[in-house]
Order: sequence, then C-alpha cells, then structure tokens
Amino acid sequence: MSNLDLAIMGIKNLLRRKARTILTVLGVVIGTAAIVVMVSLGLGMNKAFEQQLQEYGSLTVISVYGNRSFDSAVAVGGSASSSQDAAVLDDDFIKNIEGMDHVKFALGFKRFDSQIFAGKYQSWASIKAVDIEKLKYLEIELSQGELPTGEGKNEVLFGFQAAQEFRDPNSRNYNSPPPQIDIFETKIEMIPTSSYGDKRPKGYVLTPTGVTSENDWDYAWDVFMDYDTFEKIKTDYDRKNKKNDDGNKGNSRRKNNQKENKYDEMKVGVDEVKNVQEVQESITAMGFEAYSLTDALENMKKTSGLIQTILGGIGAVSLFIAAIGITNTMVMSIYERTKEIGVMKVIGAELKDIKRLFLFEAAMIGFIGGVFGVLISLGVSMLINQVLSGMNGDAGYYGPQMLSDIPMWLAMSALGFSTVIGLLAGYYPAVRATKLSALEAIRTE
Repeated sequence: MSNLDLAIMGIKNLLRRKARTILTVLGVVIGTAAIVVMVSLGLGMNKAFEQQLQEYGSLTVISVYGNRSFDSAVAVGGSASSSQDAAVLDDDFIKNIEGMDHVKFALGFKRFDSQIFAGKYQSWASIKAVDIEKLKYLEIELSQGELPTGEGKNEVLFGFQAAQEFRDPNSRNYNSPPPQIDIFETKIEMIPTSSYGDKRPKGYVLTPTGVTSENDWDYAWDVFMDYDTFEKIKTDYDRKNKKNDDGNKGNSRRKNNQKENKYDEMKVGVDEVKNVQEVQESITAMGFEAYSLTDALENMKKTSGLIQTILGGIGAVSLFIAAIGITNTMVMSIYERTKEIGVMKVIGAELKDIKRLFLFEAAMIGFIGGVFGVLISLGVSMLINQVLSGMNGDAGYYGPQMLSDIPMWLAMSALGFSTVIGLLAGYYPAVRATKLSALEAIRTE
C-alpha cells in the first residue's frame, strides 16, 4: 500500500468514530496546552528579569574595580614591594584586556571630587574622568544634546540627576524643590576640589553637550569629562592655589616607588551575553574585583528554572493521561475493526502496512491535538500578558510585566512532542493488530 492510500484510510477511520476521536484529541489538546503555558511562564520570567536588569545597565558590560592590595599593605605597616608587580588599572592594562577574546572595548574611569556652579546655585557632583573618544561604546541613551567629542572646550556630559541637583548654598529651606536650570543656556563653572577657603576660587567654564536619558539610572549622577582635560585643569588649579603640600609630596614619592591605579573603575564590553562570565572569570583571576549584571541574572535563572521544571512536570502529567487515552482509543479500535484487519491480511496486506496504519492514526491524534494545544496556549499566553499589563501598565514598578513568553522553538517542540507521544501511545495497539490471526479475525462478528 502506498503512503497516500494509508493516509486516506487512516483519516476515514478517525472520522468514522468522530465523538471518540474528538474526545481523545481533546485530551492531547489539554495536555499540550498545559505544558506550553507552564513552560512559557518560566521563559517569561527569564525575559522579564533580563528586561528589568537592562534598565540598570547593559548585560554585556563588566565593571572592574581597582586592586587595593597596596593600600591594605601600607595600612597595616606592610611592605610596598610585595605589590610592586601587581596589576593595576592603567592604560597598559586596558590594552591587555582589549586583546582578550570576546572583548569589544575596555574603558577606564576616575572619580574626582569637584563642585559645579550655575550662577548662584551649586552642585557637589563628582567628575568622572574618562577617555572621551571611547564613551560612545557605552551606548548611553540621551534625552538632550549629544555625546562630547572633545573638539569643544572643557566638554562634559551630565547625568540627568546631576543636571537637576543644583541648590542655593545660602538657602535654609532644604526641602524646597531644586531650581529648573537649563545647563545649555547657563554659564556652568567647575572647581576641581570638594573644599576651599572662605573665598570661592575662580572656576573653570564647562561646555555641556548632553544629558543622559531618565531611563538610564546607571549614569544618572555622573558628570563625564575627558581624562586629560581634567588633569590639565586640576594641575592648573593646584598650581594657582598652592596645593603641593607635604602630604602630596609624600604621595608623589610613593608613586615613584609603587605603581598605582590610574582608574578607579573600568567598564569592559563583551560581544555576547553568553561570553560575559568567561571574560569576568579571567579578569577575577588577575586579582581584580569584577561584577556584571549577569551574576544576578544567573541566580534569577536558576530560580525560574526550578519553577519552570515544577510547572512543566505538572503539565506533563496531563499529557501522560492523554497518552493513555490514545492507547485506549486505539485498542478499542482494534476490537471494533478485527474483521477488517483479517480481510486486509487475507487480500495480501503486509504486516508492516497494518502497523503503519495504526501508527498513522495515533500520530494524527497527537498531531491534531498538538496543533490546537499550541493555538490555545498562544491565546492563553496573550491573555495573561494583557491582563497583567492592564493591571500594572506596560512597565510597572518592578519592570516590564511579561509573565508568559512562547518562542517559536517552544511551539514547534510542543507540536513535535505531542506527535511523538501519539506514536508511542499507538505502538502497542499497532503491534497487537499485526498479531491477530487472519482466519479468526474473519470469523469475528
């Protein structure tokens, strides 16, 4: 018998007992939908975790902090020579990191205490000195303006919170809202120190080029400035205000004998999320503290994976019951079609054709049930997300509200799984059908 003949005969047999076929398919529909929806809840949790973490920064960026071994040794009276060869955050280290596999860029930061003035208003925001040409790699979202290019004089990029934190130092009303200052239309000056005498020194005029987006809290309080530009300003300020005291001289002598961190912190960009942990472990092995949002994401995924396994197991029970229903339907079909099976054998049908016929019917039940099960699960998933969004908005306090996610691979896997379950459930009835005696089957009424 050809495959087409077997398919036509199998479909006719299923349609012959419509009620039984529909009820059996319904069991597969419920089981498939239960598994898909349960698994989609776990996948939705993972996706929501990722979206939530991305609000606090990129998942492919690693934060590296300076080696403090030298400072600790000095604090306890240790020898500086013990850490002379220790790796430090400087330009040479950046070059080494950028030479590693999967690393797209490495960018160093140095924080400097400063005071910024807008007319009579003052802000105590610190300056974050950086290689301004590499700042674009952080892909910082802006609400106004553009990133500094280094072409203008003393260009800076304001975090949106830093741009709003100017206060009147002479005001006694600390609860009053901050003034609305347009940093692009106001003369902005900076003093590269956190303290000075009674008389305010002459400041250095800054050129704001942009303000970060209010959706990006990672750099909300920062004021970015080119590292070399700030060093020149700091050197000029110290020279004019005679800041080279004995303590600084002692620090200078220590610099001659000991390598120090040029940067307080470094951002390392990785090409893909899956490679972040590998690069992070390599940096940690060098003796640095390294942290990325994937650390939190991995812990979240472990939790959601456990929940997903439990929910998937609950759905699998429903599909297992559906498989029993398919087996029962096919066995009952054998009893009802015993004479038909006998006639097929007498007229020359091969045993493998009879076996294939019953397996086809069982697989069709699984396949049809899988199709409707996936469609229903898509509808349920959409309903869950719409109801949740309706209650909390598109993005609530705890981030994007997406509880259920059904990717294409899950839908196709569920369809294939339900079909395989149908084949397995129909295997025993198919084998039993081939073992019936042809003569006894013909005599059966």
